[in-house]
This record gives sequence, structure tokens and C-alpha cells, in this order.
Amino acid sequence: MMLINVNKIFENAIYDKDVEKLEKILSSSDNEIDLIENFSKSNDLEVFREILPKFRSKGLVQNLEYFCDIISSRNSNDKIDGKFITSKVVLVHYKNKEENKEKHLTETIFKKQTVIYDI
Repeated sequence: MMLINVNKIFENAIYDKDVEKLEKILSSSDNEIDLIENFSKSNDLEVFREILPKFRSKGLVQNLEYFCDIISSRNSNDKIDGKFITSKVVLVHYKNKEENKEKHLTETIFKKQTVIYDI
């Protein structure tokens, strides 16, 4: 069994500007962003961006540009004193909320009612 270092093959293909090999590696890879991120740790990401217009698959190019943007934004956040801006998105379904209020929070359900039976 032979282990192949895909990161090294990817890096060499970028330096050789071998577009066919890069397309083959990236289209068959499940972890495209990891390959690009490992490359960007030791090299300039702009070298990779220069090769992207030569790719045949425009959908792959859009995905790779998006990944490059994500990685460059991560790297720029690391340089700002290590402080990250966190945000939380809360989605509220107002119609469901109103229906639940009507169904479960009516006052008549919680009142004690006494029933007198006449026999």
C-alpha cells in the first residue's frame, strides 16, 4: 500500500501551472478547502487565484474563489489581536408562535372549575 501526499502534488501542480492536474485533484477531492488552506499556510494564495481563470469548469472556479475568500478572511481575522466578532442568528417563526400562544396559553385551561352534579 502506498500513501500519496495530495497536498504536495497539489502544490507542485500550482507551481507547474498544470491546470488539468489541478482540476482533476480538486474535482475528485472531498476536502478542497483543506487543500487550499494547507497551501495558503506556506504560500501566497494569490498564486493560486491567478491560475483559476484557466480552469474549464466555471462552477468549480466559483466554489474555489469562495473558498479563497473564506480562507483570506480567516487569515485577516487572525492578525487583528486575536479578537473575533461573534454573532448569533435567531430565526423566529411568528405564525407558529402565535398559534402556540392561542392553543396552549389560554387562561381557561388553567382555571379551576367546579362542577356540581344533580342526581
